[in-house]
Amino acid sequence: MQSDNSPIWQRQEDAAADATVARMKEMTEPSFDDLRRSFHFDPDSAEITLNGERMVLTDNRGLGSMRRELISALGYERARGVASRMGYGMGAADAELARSLRKEEDVFAGFAVGPQLHALKGSVKVEPIVFRADHAEGTFYSEYYWHNSAECCAHRDAIGIGPNPGGWQQVGYASGYASAFFGRPMIFRELQCIAMGHDKCFLIGKPAEEWENADEEARWFRAEEYAERTNTSSKTKNRGKSRGDLRIGSRSIVGASAGFNLALHLVDRVARTKAPVLFTGESGVGKEVFARELHKRSDRADGPLISVNCAAIPETLLEAELFGVERGAFTGAESARAGRFERAEGGTLFLDEIATLSLGAQAKLLRVLQESEYERVGANKVLTANVRLVAATNDDLYDSVQAGKFRADLLHRITTFPIHIPPLRERKEDIPLLANHFLRKMCERHEREIRGFTDSLVRHFHEYAWPGNVREMENLVERAVILADDGEAIDIHHLTMSRAAAINDHGGRVDNPFWRFVLDRVRGCEGNGIDEAIAQSGLSKDELVDVAIAGALRRSNGNVSGAARQLKMSRSQLNYWIRKHSEQSGNIPKD
Repeated sequence: MQSDNSPIWQRQEDAAADATVARMKEMTEPSFDDLRRSFHFDPDSAEITLNGERMVLTDNRGLGSMRRELISALGYERARGVASRMGYGMGAADAELARSLRKEEDVFAGFAVGPQLHALKGSVKVEPIVFRADHAEGTFYSEYYWHNSAECCAHRDAIGIGPNPGGWQQVGYASGYASAFFGRPMIFRELQCIAMGHDKCFLIGKPAEEWENADEEARWFRAEEYAERTNTSSKTKNRGKSRGDLRIGSRSIVGASAGFNLALHLVDRVARTKAPVLFTGESGVGKEVFARELHKRSDRADGPLISVNCAAIPETLLEAELFGVERGAFTGAESARAGRFERAEGGTLFLDEIATLSLGAQAKLLRVLQESEYERVGANKVLTANVRLVAATNDDLYDSVQAGKFRADLLHRITTFPIHIPPLRERKEDIPLLANHFLRKMCERHEREIRGFTDSLVRHFHEYAWPGNVREMENLVERAVILADDGEAIDIHHLTMSRAAAINDHGGRVDNPFWRFVLDRVRGCEGNGIDEAIAQSGLSKDELVDVAIAGALRRSNGNVSGAARQLKMSRSQLNYWIRKHSEQSGNIPKD
């Protein structure tokens, strides 16, 4: 850092920077009133809440004492990682509050929720110096002063003046908040701090890829930094490569929420053991992605990872697929063939949808887990299974045991270390990061140059329940990248103009869930708000007609005559609409 104590913007002499500073000084921070109204103090019930979330008051001496104890117990590096990671998660969660409180405001007013919350909580007074941001362009640059930072004061009082900044949790908060708010990895860096002897703190925030040495801060935000890594063997060095994949901005597995990081932390803890692991969670949450991450971090990372979708293999072929077959074992077995266990030797075998295995197949699998031995179909030679088993299911296996569909002894074998992956609707802090990750991935795959997402689409993403979870988001973003023009920001209409639809068993239309969600939002608006909802929906004229007709059919329980009366249409007009959409889906219902 330069010896000049003035902030960077004061040392810039070009006219563009001076103009930016001048504009910032003219900007007025939005009112705190909406945030104040979300605070509630109830001493009778011993509760303080912020937007429905419980808060706790603490004193600054306690913060200093905790900082000192953390460093003593964990060492400086790990203590800073814990504090930074906690702040990152809290900041990502507060970004959702910002969107809900000021979704109609401009980007500066919306983003100001985070700094203002810090002031209301008594953490720090934040003074914006430079703020340049554009959701659609994906640009962000900011400079802030921190005045009277509680954390930095506590660090200075407990640890003393030193060469490093003390705003660990606050920097984590700012980075997590900006990353979730803008949907791309952001990093804040504290360049001046009262814990370093300055009279106030000064920090800069910008996208991770724009920092020359982003990993100096990014490493504090990684959940895997919690785990102790003292082994310096060659296998540990291989695991270090997987950690590089997880660097913010280029990580192979993406998330910032507490649920995501708990799962990732558990993966890291169990990876170097021999224990079988069971991943649970809804379809599409990323169980196989976590299984691959587990393999990469394990001592078997140099070995193969063999994946099996148990639901996709007929029961009659399952034994041969898992254990292999000898030549002549049955009709059609013209040559010997290794099974999945044999191919996974020295590595990991991942059994997806394990709940679909028949009871007979479960018995054979249990024997392998108990004895570490198996035989090829039609062979007498016993083979040893040097394989780490990882399984996944979206069913409740305990319910399956009660129903007689799953063996209790096998359940106990595979649930030594269960890891639950929460659904995306419970990990809303991950939504913008995942959307940005898939945007970059699909732009590279299809050689497109898309600017980003519009504000209205980002709001829809946060309000949507994501029944298909991460897999659904990836498919939606890929479709939007294909439909959008180069240089254009993805908007709602890019996701609704090409909707996948089918006809269900009752002859009714089944639409893409996100398309249905947008239609329901428009349909649910009343009074003066409907024109604004329609304008923001991105729907075409034909799609708005679809909204009205589909809603009338639903209200009339599929009665065509009743729906036609509601819409003041003839029955023949409505039947034409039904037939047209049935033809588009390739499935025409019978009259």
